[in-house]
Amino acid sequence: MIEKHDGVGVTSLAELLGCSKMTIRRDLEEIKQHGQINKVHGGAIKVKNDSFQPSFINRVIENKEEKEAISREAVELIEDGSVVFFDAGTTPLYVAKNIPPKLNFTAVTNSLMTACELCNKPYVNVIILGGELHHSSYSAVNNMPISHATNFHADLALISTWAVSYPEGLFESMLQLIEIKRALVDSSEKVVLLSDHSKFKSKSLCLSIPFTDIDRIITDNKTNPEIIEKIRGLGVAVSVVEV
Repeated sequence: MIEKHDGVGVTSLAELLGCSKMTIRRDLEEIKQHGQINKVHGGAIKVKNDSFQPSFINRVIENKEEKEAISREAVELIEDGSVVFFDAGTTPLYVAKNIPPKLNFTAVTNSLMTACELCNKPYVNVIILGGELHHSSYSAVNNMPISHATNFHADLALISTWAVSYPEGLFESMLQLIEIKRALVDSSEKVVLLSDHSKFKSKSLCLSIPFTDIDRIITDNKTNPEIIEKIRGLGVAVSVVEV
């Protein structure tokens, strides 16, 4: 399974093999000792020479159940005939996977992976912002996609982030991703952050989007309630999904 799909989650393996998650974790640990896989939070990925791709697979697998629940809530915000920005994060990718077959709207994204997923939806008009590809996120960055993004006006932007820190806002660990994220936000009527509990941590390299530019946050019930209430106090709506 790991060889075929590049990475798998503990929950999926337990369901497939009909055994406990603890058994799966022990087996993965043993396989890891032989140097055949790398363990990540919530699953395992295949060992590859390409140091960039496992990083992306790692992020897709991490907190899969939380991202699924958040994405189902986010899909409800997409209206027929609307224009929606999807940033290059893994949770917006989950939203793309969960789009109902007959939902008709225009999607604009700088993410190669999300664009491919949206192309499976026959009623979605998909526009990809081209440019230089950023290896570890499979997304277009630098001046070209930023310039393209400013030509659009979106009803909704679905964004993700590396870290959420109160009271400042959203932080990124890679400078290349900040300007395109800002361009998407500045060109949108409504901005919704999709962020599981693991993102509510200490600051990262650089502030990308302040809370003043965020209309709503969708997170899961493992996020610290005190932090949620503090963010609500800033005037940001926060929806909490059960996992």
